[in-house]
Amino acid sequence: MQIANVVKAAFLAVAAIWLAGCASKKEPTTAETQPPVVTIEEEVLVEVQPVLDPAVQAVIDSGKIDESPEEIQALLEKNTYFFPFDSSKLDDEAYKALDVHAAYLTSDLGYMKNIVIQGHTDERGTRTYNLALGERRANAVKDYLVAKGVAANRVEVISFGFEKPLDPEHNDTAWALNRRAVIVVE
Repeated sequence: MQIANVVKAAFLAVAAIWLAGCASKKEPTTAETQPPVVTIEEEVLVEVQPVLDPAVQAVIDSGKIDESPEEIQALLEKNTYFFPFDSSKLDDEAYKALDVHAAYLTSDLGYMKNIVIQGHTDERGTRTYNLALGERRANAVKDYLVAKGVAANRVEVISFGFEKPLDPEHNDTAWALNRRAVIVVE
């Protein structure tokens, strides 16, 4: 009988262990396992600066020109300067644009660039006279740029006289367009 009691006790012990192993475990809740999430919303206003053309930025950085970036861009794009009949005198508008070109050409970005200044005339006058007048017009632009600090050896002058008209018509409007100097940056 003692053996029967020992067997019963062993059987009960195994059954108790087996039942304890099958008991469900309490799952931890998310509040117990993870820290609380705090959401902070903050509105940040950022001023977006437009990306400037490197040439415009170089002119601004030179400190020589007190114009807006838009005005500097427009003046840098101006590469043709018109002249009155039989004249090589630049006007105030041309000087303003040439100041911007000089600031660019003397900046770190434009310092290694060479330029060609082409002189043109209308068709009136002889070929020889017009070639000389075209050269005077191109030299007027060159002289101003050199006076503003552009190295003279970086500026080439060429005269086309009346050989390359902008407008081939034979009237005052066409002739006015053909009397010009053009800057070509290489």
